[in-house]
Amino acid sequence: MRTFDKGISTTQTVIAVVVVIVIILGGYFALVHHGPSSATTSGITTGVASTSGSTSSTGGVPNQLVVDEASNPSSNDPGTVVDNNGLELAQNTNLPLVFYNETHYSQIIPVLATSWTGSSNGLTYTFYLRNNVYYSNGDPFNAYVVWYNVYRDMLMDQSSDFVFYLYFNTTGVTASDVNSFDTSTNVPTNSTLLGVMQNPHNSVTVVNATTVQFHLDTPFVAFMQTIGTAPWVFIDPYVVGQHGGVVKGQPNTYMAANGTYVGDGPYITQIWVPNQYAILIANPHYWAQGITNNLILDPAHIPKIVINYKTDELTRSLDLESNKAQGAIITFNNIPSVLAADKNLVIPNTGLSGSLEFLTIDTERAPTNNTLVRRAIIAAINVTQIEQEVYNNYTVPFVGPTPKGFFGYNNSITPPAYNVQYAKQLLSEAGYPNGAGLPAINFVYPQSDYLGLVASIIKQDLAQVGITLNPQEVTFDTWLSLSLVPGTNTTSPIINYGSWTYIPDFSGYEFIVDEQLGAFFFLNNQTINNLVTESNSQINPTLRAQEISQVQLDVKQNAAVIWLGQAVDFYDTGGGFGPTVWNNCVAGLWYSTAFNGVPFNSVYYACNPS
Repeated sequence: MRTFDKGISTTQTVIAVVVVIVIILGGYFALVHHGPSSATTSGITTGVASTSGSTSSTGGVPNQLVVDEASNPSSNDPGTVVDNNGLELAQNTNLPLVFYNETHYSQIIPVLATSWTGSSNGLTYTFYLRNNVYYSNGDPFNAYVVWYNVYRDMLMDQSSDFVFYLYFNTTGVTASDVNSFDTSTNVPTNSTLLGVMQNPHNSVTVVNATTVQFHLDTPFVAFMQTIGTAPWVFIDPYVVGQHGGVVKGQPNTYMAANGTYVGDGPYITQIWVPNQYAILIANPHYWAQGITNNLILDPAHIPKIVINYKTDELTRSLDLESNKAQGAIITFNNIPSVLAADKNLVIPNTGLSGSLEFLTIDTERAPTNNTLVRRAIIAAINVTQIEQEVYNNYTVPFVGPTPKGFFGYNNSITPPAYNVQYAKQLLSEAGYPNGAGLPAINFVYPQSDYLGLVASIIKQDLAQVGITLNPQEVTFDTWLSLSLVPGTNTTSPIINYGSWTYIPDFSGYEFIVDEQLGAFFFLNNQTINNLVTESNSQINPTLRAQEISQVQLDVKQNAAVIWLGQAVDFYDTGGGFGPTVWNNCVAGLWYSTAFNGVPFNSVYYACNPS
């Protein structure tokens, strides 16, 4: 699912992060419009408001924005959430240390940190923090808060926390240590805890209140890119401590069910009603009101954001057309009819995204443990037809795992050609002439309007070469649980739908093609694993580009993935859904490979929608 929302832990707990999210595009930001540099928070309502329609303010434009989304957040705890809608709430209400420049992902900009340094061996990073940051309840943000959040997440050891284990460990810190940090001043009150926090041999060291240091187990060249995204946001420790604290190996059930109504971002959560709606309001005590020229820190322009979670596609479409919602997720195959129904509806041109659509083929179970069979399957599928009829040309061809536009992508490696005769030849060479002797192959995908069309086309294509496909549409949760089952298990699907968005670097996509990383159980190749591992610590950019290119080529030759397309003009909304369609009066939209959903502080009204 990002949609997978991302990865593994030290216990090899896996998460298929389906992207659409999180998460996120072409390795750069595309700025469609830019709103005013500051905004007032007057007019904020404190009661529960309507979850549809738009209320006009005295300025002639609405003071709230309504967006329909297709699925409910599975959790509202920024420390454990793995789905894109939950990450959208987390990233709008709590901030990271750094983020990306609006024009290119390789340029890092300060957010909660003002500056940073890295050691020459790539093992130590030191961050100098802003000293005037505070949460909406007045509690301060500082280096102790950073320490708390990193260890809290690692100790809970949930699916979203795998990212920390790429380079950290919990040695020297216990849940008891973390729970002893329980004061609204967010400064340790006992010398024992302070000694643990300041221990220079631990993964995270507090140098002082405004300086924190990270000690990596191994060099990781994409460390700075990684920490711009969730779960690298930092919630108020005192709030967590008042609601159950930290239990080793378990999520905080209160936080998952309720989230935090305290934040240091441009918005705070006013209310979240699971399976119905969430309301965000402009942070009335936002510390960054005076900071300009930093999109991630911009104050809220629209005082209230109403997010409805509506699974019915028709309802979302009608809400758009009647202006009950000014933005809504519309599945790819319904885009033409929705845009045709109302001339005021548009999809912003944000360009090439980091959202990948693909199918994984089990390389370890018969009959697809035979490379010739996998190559025959790929040759028999008309991906161009899928791009045109299902995705309505909102995807472009690519060969993964890294997206086009990202560092290391090799444009000379082209997708396999659609060739029915060649597919038949490969099956004959594999010992299955005209598919004779092949069992039916199961294809599992989550409930989705457009994925049903994908299944129909693939079934017809494979029938041409004698392969029987058994499409299985299941609930999102069932699909996700099956996706987490190792490919060698008889209950796992032979072909599985996947979608992924993550940080704008190859290291955010390597999970797709490396079973040893624990996210996708379909390709276990030691050569690829070695190249992936080497690329993560390769500080020579020329050599790293060569390694990434070689992974791309090896993956193509192993025929383990059917790359359906890389999305364009696409916000990271979650697997099995589609782009966000907007009323054309909504402006200021921008897109990042690390932001799940919409950064609402970048949005403003250019006119009054009708």
